[in-house]
Amino acid sequence: MTAPELELALVNTTSEEKEEEYSIPLDISDIITVCREFNKLGWQMQQQVENILDVGVEESIRSGNVKRESLPFIKSFLRVICKNAYFGDAVSQAHDCIKLIQAYEEKHKIVAVSGLN
Repeated sequence: MTAPELELALVNTTSEEKEEEYSIPLDISDIITVCREFNKLGWQMQQQVENILDVGVEESIRSGNVKRESLPFIKSFLRVICKNAYFGDAVSQAHDCIKLIQAYEEKHKIVAVSGLN
């Protein structure tokens, strides 16, 4: 097999793997569960989640757009996403965000007050 043929085979394999990854059946009940959890957060908390995803934990808190006391609730919501592997890349993003929040909490010695952490 020549180099161009090998490259084409790798591209086709990668495309097939991506198609297979995105063809995983996602049940509507999974979507409803996440929507309910997001709705439970309320409008102000939802904005805080969006802010963390947009600019990160440190900057969100430093700018006053996210309150420290919201972090356990935000982590709880993100864990709901992590429970469903069918959400694909969103699961990785949620895991990463949880790790960033935990790192922030450790750095600033934030102690869990409720059972949400």
